[in-house]
Amino acid sequence: MNGKTIMLVAFYNKKALGVRYLEGALRARGYRVHVVFFKDFNSIHPERVTEAELKLLVEEIRKHEPMMIGLSVMSSMYLDTVNSVIETIQENCTAPVVCGGAYATMFPNYFLDKGVPFVIRSDGEIAICRLADALARGEDPSGIPSLCSMKDGAAQINEIGDILNEIDGYGLPTIECESACFIEHDSMVEGDPQKGTLSYEVIASRGCPFTCSYCCCSNLRKLLPAGIKGVRTRSVKSVIDELILAKQKCKKIVFVHFYDEIFPNLPGWVDEFVVEYKKHIDLPFTIWSHPKAIDPEVLKKLVSVGLTEVIMGIQSGSTRIRRDVFHRYETQEDIINATRMIRESGVFWCSYDFMLQHPFETIEDLKESYYLAKEMYGPFELQLHGLNFLPGTDIVPMAIEAGYYTEEEMDAIMYAPMEEQFNAYWKQNISRESDLWYKMIDCLQYKSLRSKVIRFEEDPLSHGDEIDRLYAKAKKLERWRYLYKKSRIALKRVIHI
Repeated sequence: MNGKTIMLVAFYNKKALGVRYLEGALRARGYRVHVVFFKDFNSIHPERVTEAELKLLVEEIRKHEPMMIGLSVMSSMYLDTVNSVIETIQENCTAPVVCGGAYATMFPNYFLDKGVPFVIRSDGEIAICRLADALARGEDPSGIPSLCSMKDGAAQINEIGDILNEIDGYGLPTIECESACFIEHDSMVEGDPQKGTLSYEVIASRGCPFTCSYCCCSNLRKLLPAGIKGVRTRSVKSVIDELILAKQKCKKIVFVHFYDEIFPNLPGWVDEFVVEYKKHIDLPFTIWSHPKAIDPEVLKKLVSVGLTEVIMGIQSGSTRIRRDVFHRYETQEDIINATRMIRESGVFWCSYDFMLQHPFETIEDLKESYYLAKEMYGPFELQLHGLNFLPGTDIVPMAIEAGYYTEEEMDAIMYAPMEEQFNAYWKQNISRESDLWYKMIDCLQYKSLRSKVIRFEEDPLSHGDEIDRLYAKAKKLERWRYLYKKSRIALKRVIHI
């Protein structure tokens, strides 16, 4: 098999863990892999692909002459770029394309209908190697588990299989791609763009135990074969081995970001982790958590070896919205207690997500978010954003059934150009009253503004100008706070403050 090249394309993600796992699996199988990191992520000013960038991709294809091209399609938000890439490959190359990733897993027909010959659903490490082997030998790959293809003019959607419970068996992701390039701003740079990173992203597990309606994780979990656990955790040794390599390859790392939906909390796992992490890694790190998953004793252990930030989704201060719309079942007390335990555990930075100003929300719901934020233990950072409707999530049919959108209107929202989707993701100007409550929530995170904004909570509409001025100050404070946060984390790396 040696000498045969496979090209993998990652969209809007220079870290692209999924692609790096596939590269590791293919290289272990004896294939040469060339990775194209196509475009960088920017949620504020996302940029569409240009003709010049597509031409650069074609040049890479002609240069490396791949036997197969794999596209990682994790999200519907950049499908316009993916579609342009597919069309460009079809017009300029005969190598078969295979799509994978979360979106491809849920909607394989979307790509088969566009003439893409293969789609891999769920974990792709084993399936892509079997597909590559079959193509290299000139064999029919259509019977490979997890593979979808067209046969006799009809879509053949194979059952998902070749999935491991013990995910250490997939090996480690590639830290530094041996052959890679980065295409962005009408130019191409040779080499792995991760090499100079200051922060390294790692996942210690796959899957999420919760059922949030705005997320596809619960529906992806339903696709797994019988006997495969919804949450699968790597061994501590596997995680530490990866981070040791990351420190060796990426010399500038000052921070580690655990990208697990919920950081592992299995019996004995954290105890082993804190020993090995302190011994071999000893870098500040951040985790994601959930109000139902906060354990103060676990947090204290993690803080002792470098836990610097906890990011936790709250999403709404309205019990009705959380329970009936978002399918989150924590109580107000659960949330407040979680924020208290995070603070008391000594975590340096606490970031809490809220999704506000969406069709399901009333002014009363928005007020409840304000009053909950007011009760939460600080200091904290609030990450306020809107609700983004994504294909394959349970909240989409809920919005249609509630009459907020027709199916056609929802499709127009979900498959709009990514600039429109990201604009909708951030703050919405629904009404003056909604706008003022939103701004007051934002101001609560700043000690210097909190007491001032509280004076206006009885009648925000009569104090609109004052609230606007406070919000303008909040935006300036946000920039200074960001610099403070980053500088403190960098100092922690050097002097362990």
